[in-house]
Amino acid sequence: MTLLISGFEGGEFSEEETGNILHTVPKDIQKSAEKRLFNLKDALLWVNKQRNPQFEPTQGKPFLLADVTHLHALVSQGLDEGHNPVGQFRDNEKWQKTYVGNAEHGGRYQPPKCLEDIEYLLQAWIEWLNSPTIINQHVIIRASLAHYYFELIHPFWDGNGRTGRLIEMLIYEQSGYRLSSSAIWQYYQKNIHEYFALFNHCRKQAKNKKDLPNTLFIDFAMDGMLQTINDLHDQSNQLIGFLLYQGSLNNARFNKAISERQFNAIMVMMGFSDTYTPAALLRNPQIKALYSNRTERTFYRDIESLIDAGFLFEQDGKLLLAI
Repeated sequence: MTLLISGFEGGEFSEEETGNILHTVPKDIQKSAEKRLFNLKDALLWVNKQRNPQFEPTQGKPFLLADVTHLHALVSQGLDEGHNPVGQFRDNEKWQKTYVGNAEHGGRYQPPKCLEDIEYLLQAWIEWLNSPTIINQHVIIRASLAHYYFELIHPFWDGNGRTGRLIEMLIYEQSGYRLSSSAIWQYYQKNIHEYFALFNHCRKQAKNKKDLPNTLFIDFAMDGMLQTINDLHDQSNQLIGFLLYQGSLNNARFNKAISERQFNAIMVMMGFSDTYTPAALLRNPQIKALYSNRTERTFYRDIESLIDAGFLFEQDGKLLLAI
C-alpha cells in the first residue's frame, strides 16, 4: 500500500518517505501534502472492505451516489486548501469560474457550475451506470467510463481526480479484481500526460459528434489493465523463482553440498542492488569479513564451486544470482 499511495499522489514523496509519514501519529501531521497521504490510506482501506471475493467481471454491482460523497469526504477531511467542503458538491457563484485541464494536455473547459446542474448530471450518471445495458458490460469498460464521465462533471471544488480514481477502483473491487484494481494507478502515473490528454481528446470528439468518441480512453484503460496484470504475473514468477532458489540453497547447505561460508556469501549478495566482478566482490566489507582467515584462492574456488552448482553465473565478467 505504501508504494501505491506514493505513486498515486504523483510521486511527491518517495516510497520511503511515504512509509515514514504513514507511521507518524496523525495528530503530529501538519502539512497538507502529508495529510493527503493519510486520507488516501483511509479511502483505500474503505474501498478494500467493499471487495467481492468472487471474480465477476460481467456482473456489476449497483453504484450509489452516497459512495461518491463518502470517498470525497475521506480524501478531503482535515485539509486546509481553501474552500472545499468535504462531501459537498460545487455551487459556483455567478462570478466564480471553474476550469479543468490545461493547454499542455489539449486545452481546458468549464464543467457545469451550478449545484442544480451538477446534481442532475450525477443522478443521470448513477442511473446510466446502473442501467441493464451498462451494469453487465465488462468491468474494464464500465469502470473506465464511470471514471471518465465523473471527471467531466467535476462535481467538487477539489479532489475530483483522487475521487474519480477511487470510484474506478471501487467498481473493480466490486467485481473481484483485487490487486490489479489498485496497481493500474501506477500505470496511469507512468503515463500521466497521455492520461490527461485523453480526457480532452475524447471530450472534443464527443463535442464534434464523432462516432464512439470515448474509445481511446477505454483502449488506454484496457492496455493499462493488460500491462498491470502482466506485471503482476511477472512479479509472481520472480517471487516463486526466489523461493525455489532459497529452498535449493537451504537444501545444499543442509546436505553440505556447499559450505556455511558459501551460503553466507550468497546471502550477502542477495542484499546487493548492483552486480560485481569477483575481484570487486572480494573487496566488499561483508564478503571480506567472511574470508578474513582464508586466502584469495579459497574465495575464488568457492565462487567457481557456486557457479558449478548453479547458484551463480557470470555475465560480462560480473557475478549474478541464478534465480
